[in-house]
Amino acid sequence: MFFYLKLAFLLSVISLMGCSGTSEQKKDVVQQSYVLSGDWKFNTFLGDGSNYRDISPTDKDIIIDNTDTDLVELNGDWKIGKEGARGSRQWGNSHVYHWSKNNDHSHNAKYYFPENLAAGYYEHFIYYPFGFGLHNTFAVKHSGGLTKHDINQRNRDGQWVSLGIYHIDAHKKHYVSAAPSSKSQVIIDAVMLRPIDEKAYLQAEKNKASAPLITVDDSTWYDLKVPGHWGMINKYSTYTGKGWYRKHFELPNDWQIKKNEKLRLHFEGVYHFATVYLNGEYVGSHQGGFTPFEIDITDAVNTKGNNILAVQADNSPMVGATWNWGGIIRDVSLVKTQDARVTYQYIHAEPDLKKGTAALTIKVRIENVSSDNRTFNFSGDISYAGEQAVLTNLHSQVEVAANSIKEFELTSALSKEQVKLWHFDRPNLYHLTSRISENDKVVHTKKDRFGIRKIELTETQMLLNGDPVRIGGYNRVSDHRYWGSSEPYELLAKDVELMKNAGANFMRIMHGTQNKKLIELCDEKGILLFEEINVRELNNPEIVAPDYLITKQWAKEMVVRDINHPSIIGWSVGNELSHHYQYVETMVKYVKEELDPHRLVTNVSNTGYYKNDTAENDPLGLSDLMMQNIYQKDPEKVITTIAERWPNRPLFVSEYGLERFENASLDNDYPNFNSWHEMLRGRNTHVVGTSIWSFNDYRSAYAQTLEEENRSWGIVNAWRQKRRGYATLQKGLSPVKDFELTQIDLNSGQAHVEFMVRGAKDYPSYRMQGYQLSWQLLDAKGEVLAEHHKDLPLLTPSSGRWSDTIHWSADVTKQVSQLAVKLLSTNGFTRYTYTHDFTLPKQAEIENLLTGVDDSGNQKVRVFIGDQKPGTQYFAKLTQQNGQIYKSKTTIDPYIELDLPNNAGDASVVLVAINGAGEGKPSRPARVKASKQLLPPVIWHSMIRDQKFILGFDGKIDDKSYRLRYGESADKLDKISTTSGRGMIVADLADGQKTVYYQLQRTTGKTNSSWTPVQTHSLLAK
Repeated sequence: MFFYLKLAFLLSVISLMGCSGTSEQKKDVVQQSYVLSGDWKFNTFLGDGSNYRDISPTDKDIIIDNTDTDLVELNGDWKIGKEGARGSRQWGNSHVYHWSKNNDHSHNAKYYFPENLAAGYYEHFIYYPFGFGLHNTFAVKHSGGLTKHDINQRNRDGQWVSLGIYHIDAHKKHYVSAAPSSKSQVIIDAVMLRPIDEKAYLQAEKNKASAPLITVDDSTWYDLKVPGHWGMINKYSTYTGKGWYRKHFELPNDWQIKKNEKLRLHFEGVYHFATVYLNGEYVGSHQGGFTPFEIDITDAVNTKGNNILAVQADNSPMVGATWNWGGIIRDVSLVKTQDARVTYQYIHAEPDLKKGTAALTIKVRIENVSSDNRTFNFSGDISYAGEQAVLTNLHSQVEVAANSIKEFELTSALSKEQVKLWHFDRPNLYHLTSRISENDKVVHTKKDRFGIRKIELTETQMLLNGDPVRIGGYNRVSDHRYWGSSEPYELLAKDVELMKNAGANFMRIMHGTQNKKLIELCDEKGILLFEEINVRELNNPEIVAPDYLITKQWAKEMVVRDINHPSIIGWSVGNELSHHYQYVETMVKYVKEELDPHRLVTNVSNTGYYKNDTAENDPLGLSDLMMQNIYQKDPEKVITTIAERWPNRPLFVSEYGLERFENASLDNDYPNFNSWHEMLRGRNTHVVGTSIWSFNDYRSAYAQTLEEENRSWGIVNAWRQKRRGYATLQKGLSPVKDFELTQIDLNSGQAHVEFMVRGAKDYPSYRMQGYQLSWQLLDAKGEVLAEHHKDLPLLTPSSGRWSDTIHWSADVTKQVSQLAVKLLSTNGFTRYTYTHDFTLPKQAEIENLLTGVDDSGNQKVRVFIGDQKPGTQYFAKLTQQNGQIYKSKTTIDPYIELDLPNNAGDASVVLVAINGAGEGKPSRPARVKASKQLLPPVIWHSMIRDQKFILGFDGKIDDKSYRLRYGESADKLDKISTTSGRGMIVADLADGQKTVYYQLQRTTGKTNSSWTPVQTHSLLAK
């Protein structure tokens, strides 16, 4: 049985992008865009949200614990728990929980308030250890009625979570209740009431009401970049709730607003709820944090003066284990068009692989918002991306009724000479440039990029342009510890480069609609993708059966924006759902029939293999390409069970977690990687690909997350530093194996290279056309002395072993320290790397030394390695006064920590660098003097962006806050920045400041740590 996907592509959204404060208009372009990203004002108001890291009980707070039996009413089968699950904390010595079998809200726990509680305003908090319920209902009974909250109890466990501020009457039965919202566990431990000053609260309510008004003075508000998120401000590191943005702007001087023109605000993404005001008037709203939306503001904008754009963002929904980065996370622009435009164009290119030609079909929608019936001449030019020459033109005369949208299709073809297929190694791209004209005047233009390629599924294979491929990649979480999910281009470009060089060709990218710039990079660099809407739990109160209107909205917004991208070969309607047959059936049908009939549609599953799962009750088989997440100890059993229940169907492993690391060390690796993949090599060949969880570490409030709030799964950490696992996966996802470099003769300038091409039943496996072998000679500093390339013949899965001799000039051999050989793809990405060191590393240097005690009171010595490059890894040796030697593990971390025995006496430590040739000379010994002061945080990364200094560091469970002191010289650290947030701190720099000297300290509430040694970060450094 065959499933076909025949593709091609289009879409961008804005024909012309200007710069902030400027606009452009070419002769032929009648759409203008004014960028509103950049500097905005930001503020929050009392009662709209809270930072859970800042909440600690005081003497004025009232706490009702589950042991206060006179105030706690348990209805139904509630049990007492003595320990928090998954290592989570509880308040006191116990908590209560209930497992719901039928989602019965009458099985609830009510925490009544003391009868002598004074009337007034109180902020209400709940405390709970880890619970399995993703969506449970917590309700507050207050003077104004009953207010319900949806709480994900896998997040923020062991913290005081705010439910908001409410008025309480004296001598009334007010309470906080907990009830299940799904067939899962609901858990509650304690409730806290914090008295709130009535005047302060009422003033905050007035301030909120006036936040969008023109008359408000926002000069004292925080400065915040857009795109961005409010966690970039230390005070809002863990803030969940509502936040306000304001932007002052005037229309560009060259914009002449005519009667037949429209102005629209275009938002690429606001997480999660957005309410938009212009000049004090409500103009629109949007629900869903990762998809774009637009608002017509033609009648609300001031065309001759200042405008105030205000946006209220609300990040209250917490979905799964990822962070709820709040705010305007993607670009904002103002777009001006005439009252008719091309709103949508989809180009489907169907290649004839035998003839080499391609049939083109474009579907176009023209919107006419005027009150007149109109006739337009449509013209669509096809060209190679970046070139002007027109390959073919599609044209038609189109009648569009007043206040309506007209959809039509046109066809054309490209000859064999004009067709360049898109492939992950050869990502050839085209442009479709469309124009609509009226009375010989251009009314609107739209330009989109697309590619020509063909995806087919057989019973056991996936074919790309007719060739069988077994390929893999990563789940990349849309997350960076500073940029969050706002992700500037520099981060996206770096990540795509890192992933491609680590073997990525095919990825289920993540559960959530992606930044469009990432998709564009995947088009350009060559990564096949499945893109997904952010649906991870059907009990989410946003999602309502049987119509699923909100998920259809998200799917439509995603597909309409991204339908022309050649990198996207399919859409996913959700991740790891339960009781979801009707949902998947409805959504798959909707996407195929209403949005995109040509791409694959799937649902990412973690069911289908359970004892009672069948093709009749589990929707796994409704997917064109079945996708399965596998974290089980016996993954092959999952694969074979699914194959038995859905025979003759290809399968893609959309997630598999090799290991969640217990610390942030760069030494973390995947020792079971090759054994996991062996089940795909020579057997289970219907598995056409895999996507590892995950490429990067990501911030999370989920249980068992590291104390610096980073969930540690990645081959790179949250700051994009490579772990040992990066090299492991780079080799494991290579299309070649058994790579050998032998007969190396430096003086005669030659070596023998040999490798085995992976066969058709191996994994991964694909044709290598236009590949190169590259070899570099490097000196001890890593500088390239000479570089050579060799074109390789076509290598196919049946090619077997390949070998040849490489040569280099002998005139550089005296300076050579290393030979680096790489297998490069057609588009220049590393497919395998092999290095040979000729010389031992130079003597290492200890950058700094620090002694102290850890949180358990153990004496430690911390050796700082820094950025030196004499070796690829390091170890340290501690020598006691009595001659006893302690040796550390070998590491690629920027520091080494050793135990310091109590009787170490006059001890010393040395640092040793290692490379492939062996150990270098030990550093000069450094004397060690014991200290009883608490050790400071470990610093992982520093950077300067937008006149902000950003520092990434680790965290400990008892840390309460962190203090950064910094300045423009080492002897004048005269500025202070503090945060209660874990893992990152941000500091303001003076205008033009390019160098920062700094130290970091932590406090546990009981004591302060020592300061880290003074370090420096400079934009002026090479």
